[in-house]
Amino acid sequence: MKYINYLSLIVVVLLLSMKSDNDRKQLLCQKWLQFALKLHDASSPRAIDRSMAKESAFKADGTYDDLMYNGALKTSGEWFLNDDQTKMEFTITSLNGKAMPPFPETTKHYNIIILKLTKDTLVYGQEAYYGKAKVYGHDDWYFVREK
Repeated sequence: MKYINYLSLIVVVLLLSMKSDNDRKQLLCQKWLQFALKLHDASSPRAIDRSMAKESAFKADGTYDDLMYNGALKTSGEWFLNDDQTKMEFTITSLNGKAMPPFPETTKHYNIIILKLTKDTLVYGQEAYYGKAKVYGHDDWYFVREK
């Protein structure tokens, strides 16, 4: 009996360790609604007015749709995760229904850091160098899953 319990435990551990790399992808594949933003030089996030909030829908096929400013700005494109699924990148294929020229660069920079990702919360930081001194930082976007 003790042997069966150990065997069961080993099987559970193996199954958990073999969880697909798609776990983060599955978590991302939701509709998200922005509720706050923290600029790179701010000490805390500030709430976003609903009319200014970004709505993002990530799809399992690697595409996404974004709406901002009550739908006045609509973008679509593709999203990518880096190998360890800690960073992502977007390419835009259409802007307000008009096709964008193909993205000529083939190198993905993955300059969006996934700071938090749960079934209900997404926080990512857009990396950049700011100001004349080129100080590294990131603006953080806070989202909740749209129900």
